[in-house]
Amino acid sequence: SAMLLSLLLLAPAAHARAGTDPADITMAFVGDLMLADGPGKLIRAGKDPFIHVAPLLTGVDPRIGNLECVVSPKGSPEDKPYTFRAPQRSLKLLKRYFSAVSLANNHTGDFGKPAFADMLDRLERAQMPYFGGGREMRAAHRPFIAEVKGKRIGVLGYNAVFPRSFEALDDSPGNAW
Repeated sequence: SAMLLSLLLLAPAAHARAGTDPADITMAFVGDLMLADGPGKLIRAGKDPFIHVAPLLTGVDPRIGNLECVVSPKGSPEDKPYTFRAPQRSLKLLKRYFSAVSLANNHTGDFGKPAFADMLDRLERAQMPYFGGGREMRAAHRPFIAEVKGKRIGVLGYNAVFPRSFEALDDSPGNAW
C-alpha cells in the first residue's frame, strides 16, 4: 500500500576515499509492519513478534520497515473497514530491529490527525527515525538519510492509496502523497 524509493547517493571522491564498494552495502526493506491484532497481543504479553525473522536483519544496514499502524492511544477510529493501533511497547521493538520506518501508507492516519501527531512525538522520544510523514507537508516529504560505510543513502516514502485525508498539508500533519 505504500511505495518506498531508495536512492544511493555517492560522490566519486567520497567513494575513492572510503575505499568501500557500494556493492558491500546490504539494505533490508521490509513490507508492512502491522503491529495491532495478533502481533499486538504478543507485544502486550511481552513477546517479540520479530524473533523468527531477526536473523535476517542482523548485519544489515539500513533496515527500513513500513509502519502500517498507529502507535498512539489518542484519537477515534476513522470510518473505514480496518483500523490498526499498535501498543506503545512496539516502539522498543521497532528501535531494536529497524533503522527507520516509513509512515507513507493508508493506516498511519487510522485514528485521525491528533493520533498521527502524537505518534510523531512518541517516535521522536523513542529516537526512532521516520520518513514519509510529518507535522506538515515539507517535513512529510523529507528523506531519511543513513550514513553507511562512508556513503549517504537517502530513502523517500510516498503513499498513493486512499483516503487522501491522511495527506500532510502546509498546516497539518499527515503522510507524503
